[in-house]
Amino acid sequence: MMHSRLFFLRGLFATIALLLLASPAAAQQAPDDISTADYDVEALTYPALRSFEPPEPTRLELDNGMVLFLLEDRELPQVTAAARIGGVGAVYDPAEKRGLASMTGTVMRSGGTASLSPDSLNTVLENLGATVETSIGQTAGSAFMSTLADNVDTVLPLFAEVLRRPAFAKAKVQQAKSQQKSAISRRNDNARGIASREFNQILYGEDSPYARTPEYFTIDRITRQDLVDYHDRAVQPSNTYLSVWGDFDADAMAQKLRAQFGDWTAPDGYSPPTPPERTARRDYSVNFVQKADVNQSTIYMGHPGEITRRSDDYAAVTLMNEVLSGGFSGRLFQTVRKEKGLAYSVFGNYSTGYQQPGRFFAGVFSQSARTVEAATAVMEEVRGMKTNPPTAEELSLAKESYLNSFVFNFDTEQEVLSRRMTYAYHDYPTDFLQQTRTAIENVSTDDVLSVAQKYLHPNEAHILVVGRRQDFSDSLAALTNDGAVNEVDISIPRRPPSEQDAAPTAAEKKAAATAQELMADAKDALGGTAFDDIQSMRVESTQQGRTSTLLVALPNKMRVERGGITITSDGSTVMVRRGGQTQTLPSSMKGQITGQLWRSMPYLMANLGHEGLGLEARGDTTMSDTTYRRVRVSPPSGTAYTLYLNAETLRPERMTLTQRNPRSGATVDVTQVFRKYQEVSGVRVPFTTRTTQSTPQGSRETTSTIQSLTLNVDPKPSRFSLEEAGGQ
Repeated sequence: MMHSRLFFLRGLFATIALLLLASPAAAQQAPDDISTADYDVEALTYPALRSFEPPEPTRLELDNGMVLFLLEDRELPQVTAAARIGGVGAVYDPAEKRGLASMTGTVMRSGGTASLSPDSLNTVLENLGATVETSIGQTAGSAFMSTLADNVDTVLPLFAEVLRRPAFAKAKVQQAKSQQKSAISRRNDNARGIASREFNQILYGEDSPYARTPEYFTIDRITRQDLVDYHDRAVQPSNTYLSVWGDFDADAMAQKLRAQFGDWTAPDGYSPPTPPERTARRDYSVNFVQKADVNQSTIYMGHPGEITRRSDDYAAVTLMNEVLSGGFSGRLFQTVRKEKGLAYSVFGNYSTGYQQPGRFFAGVFSQSARTVEAATAVMEEVRGMKTNPPTAEELSLAKESYLNSFVFNFDTEQEVLSRRMTYAYHDYPTDFLQQTRTAIENVSTDDVLSVAQKYLHPNEAHILVVGRRQDFSDSLAALTNDGAVNEVDISIPRRPPSEQDAAPTAAEKKAAATAQELMADAKDALGGTAFDDIQSMRVESTQQGRTSTLLVALPNKMRVERGGITITSDGSTVMVRRGGQTQTLPSSMKGQITGQLWRSMPYLMANLGHEGLGLEARGDTTMSDTTYRRVRVSPPSGTAYTLYLNAETLRPERMTLTQRNPRSGATVDVTQVFRKYQEVSGVRVPFTTRTTQSTPQGSRETTSTIQSLTLNVDPKPSRFSLEEAGGQ
């Protein structure tokens, strides 16, 4: 039984008690004549830290190869389990179906089991206050269970069924696909996320399994059967390590686990796949991603690593990391942030894998104007590691930092068992961490200098900057050897590269030409060349009793005011103000907001000649005795939609599109019906729009009515900035 958490709590309470005794309130109650003594703090001595031996779990192996670790802990009436699943991961995804592993890991849990529907499974677990979760990452999968000890006989079979017999309900597969696409649409929102993704692609290559990213078209290719086949092929007992800890008797728990997993067998001839090699080469390059909605730069720099944790140099590299970037005492922090004031945050690490080398990278978040200066300062510190050995004080601090925190590798049962599963999976000795601790104690300053000279290559490192170029005080060319800065394109492709480059077929050309003719006829029916004179417009409308104002200046400036919220776009940056707070929206939100403009009839008709607008005729359809000509509209930003033109009048009367709820990831089908066309300044516009939003849970209908429409209002440029407070 392990009581480490209890020991830590007792220590914490003792510390709090000492602080209270030393507090001003306590001091005020003390007698004035209490005697005091002066102490030389440097003369104080402390007893040596007691040796610590981590608890030893019980290890079992079933006949099918599944490995179990059990650790009793009666402190709380709870049982928790965690599984590590090998032979799965994104690195094994087919290139044309990137995202398959991640979706499989999600729907294993969300899609129900062979005996329980998704809703039934959720209800049972919620009623018991239990948790079951699954996921698949880059090189492994995981599963988690937590329940009160009294309910383990109910929850453990559910956990086993989720692992062994997931149902992959079709609706949940579709939901997972929507969630994946929603994540893709947001992947350029965060500068650090961009830097991490693009740095991997620069380091390993875009086609490397360790750098590939899911795309809309790879998610579209994934079917429910793909998930079923992936699970049946890859999730096997001989590659699963399960740890269980909590309030139970180990022998009794072993019997329960044998009952749930003992008859689980792998297909004949199954052997786990070998992870692909990480292939990368050192090379000096400077790369840049323009991100207009930030006021600081995110800078990554580094190169491929060369060692695994089995290396004799692992302990020295660990201390090299501490000296260079070990928190407040590291050289990067002390120089780049503290002395030079160039960083909001600065960090670095020479990572080492269990089976494959990792990478070296350093990073800094800096004020935009000081981007080049900050990057240069970090590189100087990295170069300095190769020439300036750590001082005795630096090495001592590095060792103390590692050794004094050693016990925190075992502060929870989950830490202990996770480490044992990892060592078992990679065939490392069970006492590997203790061996590392001994090796750390014996590292010298010469050892650290030696590994820095051997493994750090700042002159063969890639540099990536994500930021706002116009704010830089110095050109990024100053970081290069030859003045060449590689511009990185982070736009999200809608179609595979092969389709993007391919010439349209005869049928596609015909559909596009027909759509152009239909939309030209629709434009004539609504006002023709009068739309060409539109430079701006102001629309006031009501929906469910709330008034909205839309101000647009062509081609792409807008301002929306509704219910205390103001949104502006100057064509490049979208900002929102609510409750006195103003913030810049990420690029994905910008596309969604400006995309709504393309669903406005006057805006669409005024921009039919836009080179980024895609049109495709989709044939005729009849609804309620009315025949419609269908045109698929793919705007430069926002969601594509289908426009229904009345076959007789050629007026647009309906629009349909499919969206994703950004919070739930659920699919929402939207239908808009346009009514009551009125003429304003020579153009006809629908003044009433009825919108129906449908989900599997039901539908909701709203109606929007234009109260006033004014064309060519000549708005002041300041109206499209949140720094002004008036004007037209």
